[in-house]
Amino acid sequence: MSKKSPNVVFKSKYCLALNCRDNKNKSLSYKDDRLKDVSDMIDYFSNEKKKTVGMFEYYMGHTRSENYNLVLESGQYATKKDIIKIKADYKKYIENSNLWKGILSFKKEYIDENIDMKTLEQKMAKEILPQFLKYCGFKNIKNMSYIFSIHTNRKHQPHIHFAFIEKKPNYSYCDKKINYRIKGKISLDEQEYLKRLVDLSIQSEKYYSPLLKKTNEDIDYLKSFFNSKEKNYMLDNIDELYAEENIIRLGELLYQYRKLNKLQACRVKYNSIKNTELGSEIRRLTKKVKRQLFNNKTSTLYTARKEISNDINRLNKYFNTLNNNNNIIDKIKNNSIADKKENYIDNYIYNVIVNHALYQYNHFSTLIKMKYDKQNISVEELIQEISYQNNMIKENNDYLIRKTVLVNYFRGNSNITKFPNKHKMEKSLKNINYEMNLAIEKFNKLFKYNDKEKN
Repeated sequence: MSKKSPNVVFKSKYCLALNCRDNKNKSLSYKDDRLKDVSDMIDYFSNEKKKTVGMFEYYMGHTRSENYNLVLESGQYATKKDIIKIKADYKKYIENSNLWKGILSFKKEYIDENIDMKTLEQKMAKEILPQFLKYCGFKNIKNMSYIFSIHTNRKHQPHIHFAFIEKKPNYSYCDKKINYRIKGKISLDEQEYLKRLVDLSIQSEKYYSPLLKKTNEDIDYLKSFFNSKEKNYMLDNIDELYAEENIIRLGELLYQYRKLNKLQACRVKYNSIKNTELGSEIRRLTKKVKRQLFNNKTSTLYTARKEISNDINRLNKYFNTLNNNNNIIDKIKNNSIADKKENYIDNYIYNVIVNHALYQYNHFSTLIKMKYDKQNISVEELIQEISYQNNMIKENNDYLIRKTVLVNYFRGNSNITKFPNKHKMEKSLKNINYEMNLAIEKFNKLFKYNDKEKN
């Protein structure tokens, strides 16, 4: 079976510092030769004939006649003045620092199908090389100098020439002392890290770009609900929007919790949620949703909750009167039955919130699955997950939730259709009043029965 060729090939070499103790070359011309090599290297890297010229760049007349085909740490192209300075600096640095040089080469179709050259240049300057140098043990990137150039001349596959050098002692040794790095060879582990980093950065762009495009399309769609002259896109009812979003988000966490703990039961008991990191986040968000539903005057439950509080207060007064009449006020400090009633109501509310949120999220995710008709996780999705350290998938899901909330809000013609999740949960929680009244009636009957016994 033929072996698949790698996406990224890496070759490197190094030149020991002129003052390095391991540099045994005592040739009279050695120093002059090395300094000339520095100038030749920079001239070769910056060769304009090897630069990338895209169709749009040519069409728009964007030339780089004033710049050279050499990219600096900032991601900018070097000017003639920069070239002169870099040559002088590297000739000074090489006295005490090794000079490392590398070539990364790719198949042309691999680059063309995954990333544009301008983006690759920026990733190399601001992400790939800084991360690689950190991995190699260099402590402070500001104390490093690195340059690179992308060559796309037709004789060879696209490739990147790069070089780096220490400006001052910057290598962290095992004893935590900082000095120049003596070892010249880039280890196999360091080479593999760089190849993986480059490969991942290039492939992740393939998935990031469509996500970015989709996000921009979503934003344009949401803007269409506003007046065309609107500039700030201010939202009314922001508290209700947050509540709507949090209900869906709570459902997502509960879905993860049930899956993680392999729960089979359809309903979730709030008090049975484990005190894990995920469980704690579920409890925190449940309490937040409760506050949003009951403490906001726009909620239909705001009045209901006040009525419940009044009922609780009436119970407390009843107990106080009972205690006074029986001369037991000093013995009973707390009205435990009333307290239990308050706890019962809270537990009832929490159970309604978590189960309604889970139900709504299952409904929400089913619609999404039907819309996108996704099967099992693909290799591409796995690459995306790794490359963004799980953040991209989470952010994409967050965008989807917020878009759903906003679309309902803009399309709805009443609060019921604008905030469907909030309305349905409020409707479920209104049963508290009914249950509360039943409980008070039963409680009153108990004391009426006791009064008959006394008579």
